[in-house]
Amino acid sequence: MKEFEWAVIGSGIAGIVSAEILTREGHSTVLIEKNEKLASETTRDFHEWMHTGSLYTLIPDNLITLKFILGAVDDILEYYSSYQGMNLIPTESGIKIETVQNGWFADNRIHFKYRIKDRKITFPWLIGVARSVYLIEKIKQHDWLRRRAGVLDPYKLNYQEIFKLTNTLIKHKQDYFDLETPDFTTISRNLLRDLITTSIKYGLHVSLSNEFLKYKKNDDGYLIHCSKESFKAKNIVLGLGANISGFIEADVKTSFAPLAVVSNISKETNSFTELDYYPKNCINIITKGNNIGLIGGISFSDKNKCDSYMDEVIKKHKKYNPDLQVLNRYIGVKSEITVKNQPRNYLYHIIEIESNVWGIIPGKFTLGFSIAPEFYRRIYKKNPRKSFKTFSNDGKYGDLVSNTAWYDMSRNQK
Repeated sequence: MKEFEWAVIGSGIAGIVSAEILTREGHSTVLIEKNEKLASETTRDFHEWMHTGSLYTLIPDNLITLKFILGAVDDILEYYSSYQGMNLIPTESGIKIETVQNGWFADNRIHFKYRIKDRKITFPWLIGVARSVYLIEKIKQHDWLRRRAGVLDPYKLNYQEIFKLTNTLIKHKQDYFDLETPDFTTISRNLLRDLITTSIKYGLHVSLSNEFLKYKKNDDGYLIHCSKESFKAKNIVLGLGANISGFIEADVKTSFAPLAVVSNISKETNSFTELDYYPKNCINIITKGNNIGLIGGISFSDKNKCDSYMDEVIKKHKKYNPDLQVLNRYIGVKSEITVKNQPRNYLYHIIEIESNVWGIIPGKFTLGFSIAPEFYRRIYKKNPRKSFKTFSNDGKYGDLVSNTAWYDMSRNQK
């Protein structure tokens, strides 16, 4: 039976970044995945939206979620800049995205379209939109060269400015107030394949099609029992998504997100999300290049509501793109995990389940870049290294990572 210092179970974003940070620091690690490919569940299905905090400016939570999301961007810049594909450039006024071969991020800025028509007397909505616009403009102007984004002093609300913005919205004549946000999209497979390639070069052992069954403590650490091959390890990371509830006290809320891969969208189409006081009216599209897009909207606790809702979403998008064609439809599954005595919010969690066994919940893909360095700090009481030799995907190990759902569906239609 093979022995390792660490066993990482599950290969979503939490598992992959944990394995990378451990192997980066020279710790022998096995990454165990039940599926045939890595990153083949939640990280495969969804939008590849890189959050900089814009969406959370509508949440009245004293900017807690905004702080965590902005901090994740800081951590990308600080701990992942050795990667050639990491193409974010900090400037005195926002983040610049360089065009590089196999870059991790696309300069595909996401627009917010706030509904104004028939909402001018819905004052909670108008004031919320004004607050959101104010904060987003602050994020866009952030001096990434000098300030850490997780420090919220520059984001203190100026109520006089918010009043002026509310007045502007009342006078706005179009149906929607369109704002380009600093949010952008990831090319997630480039990113994950670089991380996996580098990890393997540093000694990571990947075990696929090998379902984790249980772990059992022994004198030297733990026996990790799996369906195909079992291992010994001194330490365990459980990156099991919703299944983490079998090991910690947590509530798991499952919701279903109807999505569709579409073609024939015009080159002028921006990625956008329409936002409204009534969530059922919200729709979005993330453009993927080559006239392909991924459309969706809200999520449902009842899966049976997804099909009729997606019919309406498609109709609304055809107003923008009359020639739009639906290549495929599917339903993504979201699991919101709330740890006992913790608030809702999309925050990450690092939990010591028992001695040398850790549970990791990223909350959002974006937060993976914060969770890995923080996990390493908690274990080893020091920061992981920031400068180190990295390796780009050359095809040898990149195929271990699944394609995105939208990519496979669009390719299969050609």
